[in-house]
This record gives sequence, C-alpha cells and structure tokens, in this order.
Amino acid sequence: LSFCGHAILGNELFEILDATKDDRFSDNPLVTSAPSIRFYAGAPLQTPDGFNIGTLCAIDSKPRKLDQREQRLLVDLSHVIVDELELRIALKKSMDSVANEAKERSVQNDFVAAITHELRTPLTSIQGSLRLIEAGTFGPTSEPIKQAVAIASRNSDTLLNLINDLLDFQQLSVGQMDFKFEPVSAEKILRETCENMQGFGENKGVKINARIDQDAVFLGDKSRLSQVLTNLLSNAVKYSPKNEQVLATLRRDERTARFSVTDRGPGIPAEFQTRVFEKFARAKGQNAGSGTGLGLAISKVIVEAHQGSISFDSSSNGTTFYVELPLRLSLT
Repeated sequence: LSFCGHAILGNELFEILDATKDDRFSDNPLVTSAPSIRFYAGAPLQTPDGFNIGTLCAIDSKPRKLDQREQRLLVDLSHVIVDELELRIALKKSMDSVANEAKERSVQNDFVAAITHELRTPLTSIQGSLRLIEAGTFGPTSEPIKQAVAIASRNSDTLLNLINDLLDFQQLSVGQMDFKFEPVSAEKILRETCENMQGFGENKGVKINARIDQDAVFLGDKSRLSQVLTNLLSNAVKYSPKNEQVLATLRRDERTARFSVTDRGPGIPAEFQTRVFEKFARAKGQNAGSGTGLGLAISKVIVEAHQGSISFDSSSNGTTFYVELPLRLSLT
C-alpha cells in the first residue's frame, strides 16, 4: 500500500504524476480516500555504504509534475538529510567516546590522588625520623651512619618533591588547584624563599643573593607564589656551576611586580626552548637533577591564575626567568 515502499526499492527519484491513472495505486486506500493522494515524488535516503533507509517524499491532492530544478532540489534535500543523520551518529559516537575518556581520566585521577596521598604520609614519617637521628635525639652516631642518614634524607626530600608535583599536576588536570588570595608582600615572599633555599644552594656550592628594588603589596596566594620562586631558584641552582651565584630580584612599577631569577649556567638548548613550559618536558642531556618535568608547567598555571605572565631569556652565559604579576587583579 505504501508509495514509499516502492521509492525505497530504487536508487532514483520515484515520481507518480496522477495516482488514479497508475494501475499500482488507482485502488489504493490512500488514493480513493483521505488524504486522496494524486501526486507523489519520493527520493530514497541512501547511506554512504549504499543502504536505503527511508525516503524524502512530497505529495499533493492534485496531479502535477516536477520540473528539473524541483527534482534536483528534492534529491539534494535527501542527501542533506542523510548527511545530517550521519553527522548525528558521528556526534553521538564522539560524545560517547569523550564520556568514556572522561570516566577513565576520573578513575586515573582518583588513583593518582589516592596513591600520592598514601605515599606522602609514610614518607613524611620517614623524614621526621631521619631528622631526629641527624639531630642526635637518639644519641651520638658514627660517621658512616651519619653519611647514610644524610643520603636517605636527601632522597626522601627528592621523593616528597616528586609526590607534591604529581599531586599538583593531578589537581591541575581536573581544575581543582585551590588559591587563597590575600594581601601579600612581594619583598617578604622573595626574601623568605631565598632564605629557605640557602641550604640547598650551599650543598651545591652555589650562593643565592636577593636584590630588592621596591616592595609591592598586592592580592596573591603567598604559598603558591613561593612555590613558583622555589622552583625557579631550585632549577637555577641545579644548573649553576660550583662557586657561582644565583641572583633573585624584585622590581616594580605602577602596575606590576616583576620577579627575576638569573643563573650562570650553560643556558637552555635552543631546540628545547619552545617546550620549556610543557608538562613532563625535560631537555636531553640535562642531568643536573631528578624531577618530573612538571615544575615549570605548574608554575605557569599558578602565575596565570594571578593574571600574570612567566617568560625567560637564555644564552650560553646563563638563563633568566621573569615573573610579572599585576598589582591589581582584573575583575572582568
């Protein structure tokens, strides 16, 4: 009984000019009663792999004939419909894929968070015990034991730094890094961070100097900004020759506070400079210390969360990293 049943079996436009004069449809209930079809034109909806899955049809209660433009338009519209269906199928597959990936990432992020938290707790306990031994709390120790404890202490510090980087990276991946903005002194942040890093510098035979042009007070997260400066100072010390110095400076103008950290190391290889702030990026041949390659990527996110910028200049005579922070956050 179906007009479309005939149209779907062919690959061309199926057209009936007057159904009352066509032996196939003259006694069809759709012709002899409502909707009293006289004219029918149907274009098969053909998928890219050659299957006809439906029709696009036009009907009229009066006899008529489509001209070439109208025939072409009906066929073109049938192609548009198939394209739309294909697009929706592809979109659904893509959305399902994204949903599955998001679920997998969520599981992975939860796993990383759980593992790193579980690692940090016993490691912190180990560090505490090593500090007590180093301080002589349990009595005097022989020189070989002191050396072994010192090695264990340094390695535990390295492991804790790696774990903290992984935790920060996990928070960045899910957009959950927290910031506590409050009035902070740029001078105080720089001086305290340099003081905290002096011991690290002395172990490497590198001196850290601070030079303050003028203090600046602005809204920022003190601990996160200190994390950025610590990372920059740590890298500068690692790649500085022994008996050299690392210079940390603070300058300000009416709008910005500008930190800089300068070393006298071999510089960043030219082929690596475009990847400095990428996650897990480490230049080949730079074996000054272990690390995840996350420090600068995390620093960039922290600085940009303060609406600031981080950049660098590097040559064979050394490298300077710059951190510029606005003294007033934009509310727009």
